[in-house]
Amino acid sequence: MDRLDGLAGGEGGCVNHTRVAAQHLAVDLGWPVMPVKAHGKDPLTPHGVKDATTDERTILHWFERWPDANLAVATGAPGPTVLDVDNPDAAQFLLRTLEQAGAPEVATARGRHLYYHGLAQGTVSLGYGELRGQGSYVVCPPSVHPTGKSYVWLVEPHRRLPAVPAVVAADRKTAGVGDQQPRERVAHGERHDHLKDTAVRLLRAGIVDQQTIERHLRAEYDAVCDPNPPARPDEFRKLAEWAMGTRIARREQNRAEHREAAAGPGDELAIPKRGAPLATHAAFLAQAGGWAGVTDIRQVRRGGGRTTDPVDIYLANGSAISFSQLGHITTRGSWNRAVIAGTGGQASPPQLKDWQLGEVLRSLCLLSGATPVQIDSDSHRDVLAAFLALCEPVIGHHAQDSAARFELIEALRLRANWDPFDRNTVNRPALITDSVTSDQYVRAGELWDYFRFRGVGIGSREFPGRMLMIDLTQVRLNGREPRETPGEPRRTKTALFYRLPLEEGG
Repeated sequence: MDRLDGLAGGEGGCVNHTRVAAQHLAVDLGWPVMPVKAHGKDPLTPHGVKDATTDERTILHWFERWPDANLAVATGAPGPTVLDVDNPDAAQFLLRTLEQAGAPEVATARGRHLYYHGLAQGTVSLGYGELRGQGSYVVCPPSVHPTGKSYVWLVEPHRRLPAVPAVVAADRKTAGVGDQQPRERVAHGERHDHLKDTAVRLLRAGIVDQQTIERHLRAEYDAVCDPNPPARPDEFRKLAEWAMGTRIARREQNRAEHREAAAGPGDELAIPKRGAPLATHAAFLAQAGGWAGVTDIRQVRRGGGRTTDPVDIYLANGSAISFSQLGHITTRGSWNRAVIAGTGGQASPPQLKDWQLGEVLRSLCLLSGATPVQIDSDSHRDVLAAFLALCEPVIGHHAQDSAARFELIEALRLRANWDPFDRNTVNRPALITDSVTSDQYVRAGELWDYFRFRGVGIGSREFPGRMLMIDLTQVRLNGREPRETPGEPRRTKTALFYRLPLEEGG
């Protein structure tokens, strides 16, 4: 049976999701992992982060010994370097830029973790957190924080990690262990030039807002500069004003203006057509609300059918966007203000035109009349359609007797296992057509892998039921080897599949 067949609803009892996550990070992505205390951060192994490994057998042993343990990733090469933002308010000006790069991102109890290509250096301190490197580790999903909050992937982990952005990769005071050595704080005589260099790096990273630069310079001063004598009250403001008057600032401002002029505010929005599935309306609202790629809608709840009734939009990350009256959505500026306030500034809604706000209202009305199950069902159908488009036909087999089922399972196991997380794979998932009945099947393990790859968070126990929502039936095929010699024992084989509905099977 494929490694994940059992997770997709097969036998074997309760699945340890933390162990499965550890196997994925270590075996599929090559990140060393380790167990830490349940609802905590302290290592369970004798040597702490030095025991972190990618060895699957060791990982299975750990989570058999400590089934309730949290999971941690060792940072720094060969693992990822992780930007640990524990003060999102101080880093708000920077997070908006960093989150556009597509780095894997985790929502923690207090802030964010952003994963980058591993560096051979130690942990360095920042004004709003740390850049964790060799000798350190971070707790990751599906672990639970001591406060009871869960760690959640906002952007799923993947193999090709982006480089640490220049704006956070500069030399700073070491906070951990590794190849990089601690250095003295920037002395008073060097402080001015250091802060000017920092301002230039911010400009080159595309940050051209004076108040943002001023706040970052203050955080940089607090993190790495000698505070004696203290900075003048207007020192950071004047440095930010100087930065905004440089040629670099004018160049970056021109680039931003050209990008805006080329696109036009909100012009890139894909307006759902009549009869579009609910998932399309949810994706449209994610664009209109500026939270696309960060979170998604869990539920839209209306107080009634009139435009004077309230409406609430609940997002998967716990945010809630509220309107006292549904009709306020089409009032210019109300949508942006409510989204920014409801998400704590994490979403960046574009400036929408009146007719686009009308489409926002229409999509919200449609979603408010739908249950979460209906929304999920539409989303699952989209993922299934994308999966089937990748499939390779497997024909010439049938499942009408035990010997034929044995031959089918044997033929499938001779194929290289398809892994959507492996960018170098050359094979494709299998779409099996029964030569007698024309029924079509897909392998349970490959389908489960693809849903995980697409970031659809479905537990192993719920997966068969969710597939039944979109008319996929779980089927376990049992086959026996054809008898060649009377009296000789025969081998048996078992595999788990999902049978497609007739409309999907063509």
